[in-house]
Amino acid sequence: MQKDLNYYISLFKDNSRYDFIKDSKLQETLYLFSGYVSFIYYDELIKNNYSEELKEIKAHTIFVYLGSIIESIIYEFVKSKLTDEKSKRKYLEIEEFKSLQKIKETENLHICRLDKKEINLNDSINFNALINGAKDKNIISEKILKKIDNFRKMRNLVHINAFLNYDEEKIIGKLEEAFIDTKEILDYIEDNI
Repeated sequence: MQKDLNYYISLFKDNSRYDFIKDSKLQETLYLFSGYVSFIYYDELIKNNYSEELKEIKAHTIFVYLGSIIESIIYEFVKSKLTDEKSKRKYLEIEEFKSLQKIKETENLHICRLDKKEINLNDSINFNALINGAKDKNIISEKILKKIDNFRKMRNLVHINAFLNYDEEKIIGKLEEAFIDTKEILDYIEDNI
C-alpha cells in the first residue's frame, strides 16, 4: 500500500449526506459515527507498543463495525431506489435452510437442503442477498458491486477469524484495499441518490 494514503476516510461530507435513510436507529448510529473512521494499518500497529491481542482487537473491531455500517447504508440505498410496491415486496431471493436432517443421533452433523424463498425487503436480509438483489435490479454499477462484495468477503474473513490463528500479514494488504474502497462505495451512493 502507498504510504501517502490518507489514514482516515470521511463517511460524511455534511450532515445531509445520507438523508435518504429513514431508519432512526441507523441515523443515530451514522451520526455517532460521523467524522472519521481510522483503519489501523498493520505497520502502524507494529510501530506502537500494542500487544498482539490489542492489535487484533483494534483492527477486527474497526473493520467489522465499518462493514455493518456499509451494509446498512447499501440496504437503505437499494430500498430508496425501489419505487413500486411489488418490487419492494418481492425483489430478492435468499437461500434458506428448509430442513435439517440428522445423520446419526450421536453426531452433530446435518444434511441441509437449500431452497429459494422470496422475501420482503423489510424482512431480515443478509449482505450477500442484498448485493445479488442490487445486481439483478441494476441499482448499483458492476464495478462498485465488486468492491462491495470484496468488502463483504473481507469483513466475513476478519469476523470469522477474529479468535483464530492465521497469517495476518497475508491478508492485511487485502484488508487495506477493501477499507480504502469504502470511500469509492460511499461516494457512488452519494452521487446516485
